[in-house]
Amino acid sequence: MIEIREATVRFGEKTVFDHYSCEIPDSGVTAVVGESGIGKTTLLRLIAGTQKAESGTISGTNGRKISFVFQEPRLLEWMTALENVASVADQATAAQLLKRLGMEQEAGKKCSLLSGGQKQRTAIARAFAYSSDIVLLDEPFSGLDEENKKKAAELIRTAKLAVVVTHDMTDLKLLGADAVIRLE
Repeated sequence: MIEIREATVRFGEKTVFDHYSCEIPDSGVTAVVGESGIGKTTLLRLIAGTQKAESGTISGTNGRKISFVFQEPRLLEWMTALENVASVADQATAAQLLKRLGMEQEAGKKCSLLSGGQKQRTAIARAFAYSSDIVLLDEPFSGLDEENKKKAAELIRTAKLAVVVTHDMTDLKLLGADAVIRLE
């Protein structure tokens, strides 16, 4: 279990978390929901260790491999979709994941030529190619149509542990989340 205890995070004068605590189960899909600007991305960054809390503790992540799908894909634009995914796994795994997300026709295209939704699916494939213990996904359905959201949700449900930020209740239902953390 990932435990966040009494975490305080501030950005200048803005307090995002003030002695915030939560628990995330060790497996399944946990959805993090709430209004824009409430701290959903900050929570993912705390789990990933890319954001430090002023006070409090985060436990349950030590020694666990973490992959992260950001709100923007963060791909290597000069590489193909297949090369981006294969940068963390073998070519066969990369090709299989891209196919699973409906990207087999675009696998050989440079990422600079892909649409926003195609880039997002490539980023999701790369996160899953890494074989991580924890997959953190920040608004993973951005730019995806309904059919591709379904494909992505099916893949997300295969993770050992996925923590998914969304503000869309339709996406929450599509994920079939095992647990929900509501930030207010």
